[in-house]
Amino acid sequence: MAISCDRIFVEGTTEKIILSKLGFNEDNIEIKFGKEEVIKEFKKHLSFPILKKGNVCFIVDGDEEGYKGVYDRLKKDIIVLDYSPPYIKMCKDNLCYVLIVIGNKNDDFKGCIETILLEKLKIDEKINDIIHRVLEYEQQKVEHLSTCDKDKIRFYLSIFCFLANQHCFIYLESLQKNYLE
Repeated sequence: MAISCDRIFVEGTTEKIILSKLGFNEDNIEIKFGKEEVIKEFKKHLSFPILKKGNVCFIVDGDEEGYKGVYDRLKKDIIVLDYSPPYIKMCKDNLCYVLIVIGNKNDDFKGCIETILLEKLKIDEKINDIIHRVLEYEQQKVEHLSTCDKDKIRFYLSIFCFLANQHCFIYLESLQKNYLE
């Protein structure tokens, strides 16, 4: 079920840019700088409505906790919530507040917007192998990369490789030989 949004709150600039490219009015999209800030805004709007009718949407990444994790956290504070993945809704008359959890629908909406976009890309096997090696290298440098972190790296490297085509592949192959082996 698709939901139209009269106002949208998002975690960051990436979501705002993607939504505006998908045809949403950029003036109606507000960046809150983080998942927890979007959730705070959702709770605030449930207490103090800003519209008389319509839909106010709040978009967060499922990250590692997924839809159920976000829902369970919210239901501790808010008793009357509609459970209908990926939406967490509360409606009063003609006004609805909708928290949308984005991620992999086959894994309880864990992940992020890049997870969804990554599924749509057709990645060459050689490039995919190099991206996998870059991820392994990054994993050694930092203690933990979340699923979303890995998907973001995969997505942006895939886009870079797609746009640069063979030049990128040659560069990444030399990078792999010189630094990753």
